[in-house]
Amino acid sequence: MNVVGLTPIIPILFAFALPLFSIIIKGNRKIVQTYALIGTGLTLISSIKLFQVTYASDKPLIYTFGKWVAPIGIVYEVDKLGALIALVTAALMFLITIYSYRYLEHEEGLEWYYTLYLGLEAGLLGVLLTGDAFNLFVMIEVTSIAAYALVMFYRDRGDSVTAGLKYALIGAIGTTMYFLALGVFYGAFGTVNFADLSAKVHGIQFPVTGSPVGNIVIASGVALALATWAFLIKAAIVPNHFWLPEAHPAAPSPISAVLSGLVVNVGVYALIRFLYTVYGGQLTPELAHVVSMLSTIVIVLGAISALFGALMMNVQKDVKKLIAYSTIMHMGYLFMAVGLGTQLGLQAALFHIINHSIAKALLFLAAGVFIHAVGSRNVEDLAGLGRRMPIATFSLAIATLSLVGIPPLNVFFSKLLLFNAFLDMSLVLALVLVISSATALIAYMRVFYVIWLGKPKENLEIKEPMSMSLVCLLLALICLATGLMAPVVIDKLITPAATQTIDYNSYVNAILNLASKVLH
Repeated sequence: MNVVGLTPIIPILFAFALPLFSIIIKGNRKIVQTYALIGTGLTLISSIKLFQVTYASDKPLIYTFGKWVAPIGIVYEVDKLGALIALVTAALMFLITIYSYRYLEHEEGLEWYYTLYLGLEAGLLGVLLTGDAFNLFVMIEVTSIAAYALVMFYRDRGDSVTAGLKYALIGAIGTTMYFLALGVFYGAFGTVNFADLSAKVHGIQFPVTGSPVGNIVIASGVALALATWAFLIKAAIVPNHFWLPEAHPAAPSPISAVLSGLVVNVGVYALIRFLYTVYGGQLTPELAHVVSMLSTIVIVLGAISALFGALMMNVQKDVKKLIAYSTIMHMGYLFMAVGLGTQLGLQAALFHIINHSIAKALLFLAAGVFIHAVGSRNVEDLAGLGRRMPIATFSLAIATLSLVGIPPLNVFFSKLLLFNAFLDMSLVLALVLVISSATALIAYMRVFYVIWLGKPKENLEIKEPMSMSLVCLLLALICLATGLMAPVVIDKLITPAATQTIDYNSYVNAILNLASKVLH
């Protein structure tokens, strides 16, 4: 079995087997934790191999389920874009597994936590590797259901259950909209395979499915509108953002890190697939008009999200809510960049997805160390803890400075790319980036000031939990290293991925050649 098919299957097998396995071992916590580490560790090894193979190949890799070739069967088609984000996802999931053990040391139901956690990882990887729009729907559902349940992990706390139910309700509306979009695509194009859809949009003949049966301009308009609205919900873009500031803080801190660092990427990634792989390049004037209208809406909503998120950060007393609004701001930047439709915009978006994932996960984990110590998310209650926990404080400082965009940290370089991409389009977009970053800086500095220099409420005897703080330290060093090596990272990883994503022909031809061989 090749590495493409294997990567998402490892975590799903581990997830399915864990409830049964935990009965045999009578819920022994150490064994459950080791099991989860092996599961996420093997997934990480598989993702590294996938990444190496994809970057060594000049065309996307394909895995056919049960030897059924597209467009008849479901295929995974992995290009450099998918492989790179999958690698970051698997690496963060592995590190957060190490962190989770200490964080949840007093909690019951560890085996269920990891069952959902591994299921969430399988869903995320499935989203990134699939070459089929219907399979994307299935994988978004897998990711979402695991995420809803993990938000409600603290079953005895009202806020967790309420936030989880609200998240589930809004998420269900989003996936339903995407499902309706699939119906429209299938009705007009007779296919839901990405390569086949792209071929039909660009007038390339594909075996079996023939030519489109409906009016593809109207169908594209309706389907893209529905699908984009669903992705706006998944990525928490204004006006579909309102579930996120409640859901992310209610979850355990390691899950907040996964939700804000990785799960929100699903919406951005899916939008890139549709706008660049399916509707990229030269289109007929009518289709080009549909795509440009959609792109404009995406850019405007992204800009509103960036400014709104930055403003809302400044009025939060709950430290995790503050970080959650920062996620809305960064998702705004990403949607603005993806909406530009340029290669520079795509490069900036891809680099920012990776940098934001690492820095945002670090910020939630570092904050989680303090929350774990005092059992409160209120900024005032964390006063003065910084001096007791130097590693966590250093990590918190790196994460906040990085996210604001201070050189030489990683997010500075992706913000620089974003700034240049926005400036090419309009000065207003570049100003949105600068103003929102400056506004966010004020909020971050307030939190940092309280944690580092604030007066402790009581005389706390607190020891730093090393396993948690060392994970934070490692991520902080990754932020620094990625920043220092930014030109190399952009040159060797980001540019090839963006170039390949824009080249829809290579995506279509990879499947087309395979289908022709099998069918002749």
